[in-house]
Amino acid sequence: MHRLIVVSFAALCLIGTSSFALADDAMKSEMGQMKADKDGMKADVKGKKVEMKAKTKAPKEAKKAKKEDMKGKAKAHKTKMKAKGAGQDMKTAGH
Repeated sequence: MHRLIVVSFAALCLIGTSSFALADDAMKSEMGQMKADKDGMKADVKGKKVEMKAKTKAPKEAKKAKKEDMKGKAKAHKTKMKAKGAGQDMKTAGH
């Protein structure tokens, strides 16, 4: 009887320690999976943030391009008017 108790106790100890080792491995793999999921979510959030930044920047860039275009047109018009004025001065000077 005493021998049976010792053997069962030894078997219980061996099973107990191996189950802890198995649980530790399972826990590590689960933690790794959770970390991978977290990293994936971070990448998604970062991508959405970049996308939103681009959306808000697009109208500003469009305004800036329009303003530069208007400046260019105004400068061309001013140059044209200056040339036209100089041409009239030449005509009046020749008469």
